Amino acid sequence: MDSKLAKKIVFEVRLAGWLCLLPASGMLFLYKLTQGTGFLWGIGLVVLLAAYILATAATDRWQQPAFVMRWTLIALFFIGFIPSIPLLVAYDQERKAGQ
Repeated sequence: MDSKLAKKIVFEVRLAGWLCLLPASGMLFLYKLTQGTGFLWGIGLVVLLAAYILATAATDRWQQPAFVMRWTLIALFFIGFIPSIPLLVAYDQERKAGQ
């Protein structure tokens, strides 16, 4: 894989990590309104997943389409639709580069 494509994928993965914080801020707002402790678990989960994505964005694992698809599905089902969009773009680019 060329370095230009690898840099694009790292950027998209980092973008997805930062976009994970949008649902977390929404959950924080709902927590402030309702004081429900269920939102705290959700905020913690989203922040941990965002931290993992941001910390490992430059590793070689994100250059594998199967790994990216797995995390795209995790982001889609547990975090939200918005963070999964850059991961889907990264997956599509990796799949096209592998052909």
